Amino acid sequence: MTANIHSLILAAGKGTRMKSELPKVVHPILGKPMVSYVIDAVKSVGSNRTILVTGFKSDLVKEILAKENVFFVEQTEQLGTGHAVQCYAKTDPEIPEHLLVVCGDTPLISAQTLKSMIQLHLEKKPGITMMTLDMVEPGNYGRIIRKDGEVIAIREAKDCSPEELKIKEVNLAVYLFAADFLFKNIFKLDNNNRQNEYYLTDLVAMAQQQGIKILACKEKDESSTLGINSRQHLALVGSILQKKILEQHMDNGVTIVNPDQTFIGPDCQIGADSTIWPGCVIKGKTRIGTNTEIGPNCLIADSEIGDNCKLNFCVIQNSTISEESELKPFSTIQANTQI
Repeated sequence: MTANIHSLILAAGKGTRMKSELPKVVHPILGKPMVSYVIDAVKSVGSNRTILVTGFKSDLVKEILAKENVFFVEQTEQLGTGHAVQCYAKTDPEIPEHLLVVCGDTPLISAQTLKSMIQLHLEKKPGITMMTLDMVEPGNYGRIIRKDGEVIAIREAKDCSPEELKIKEVNLAVYLFAADFLFKNIFKLDNNNRQNEYYLTDLVAMAQQQGIKILACKEKDESSTLGINSRQHLALVGSILQKKILEQHMDNGVTIVNPDQTFIGPDCQIGADSTIWPGCVIKGKTRIGTNTEIGPNCLIADSEIGDNCKLNFCVIQNSTISEESELKPFSTIQANTQI
């Protein structure tokens, strides 16, 4: 089932706990800005247009993401998630049938769950479909408030009653809105809450009051919901992503002798029957052929290595190594060299 779906990625915050002058969403994970993983996910599920809401150091974010083929909307004041969508609604001229809203600091977001969410939304045609999770320790997550099994509201943890804080089903801040409902109601939000912010979550209660259907699509993998707010979170998510990348290469027929001592970036390609020895760092848009032996202790960045090659203790950057090549140990090849 096809539909005109736009994706809005909320990426305006500074990320105070990162203690950095670099905007949080462009901090790299495995050499790639964290928000790029979110961009890849929404594009993979059929987003016709992807828009980022930027704020802190907006020009720098745009510069870093210049090759991502996305559009930008600026939120000069960070007055809440509802305000971010208001900024989009005021400035983006293209109104879709449906708007998917996600956070830019959740690089593990599941494309598969997004697909399930979109399918549910297009089949049942609610005003809002949201992603939720049953969490053992819900902490500061917003709670899903239900009545007779139906979603009627999302309550921010700081605004919950003691009874509501016992609820385990939480909001993951991923929403799919029918655009006609969204654009009729987004400017009706108020900031009458403890934070004096405009909550996007208030649209759920508004939909319920208007008799508009609200649906929830449950995520089952809690790790996919991890948001990044600190350097510790950055390292944790990086380790999860690295494990997935290495497992995918091994599933495709690559031997990785010691995964704990091997770094392979998210955009690298490696042919079957190749072997990666410990101490290797392979990053950027590197392509390695079949039956090639890399390492130990090689650094390869943005390069192409042919089939049946053998190299160890080498540094290769922005270069091409032809098939059947064997480099001497401690070779350094860079600056668009072809061997």
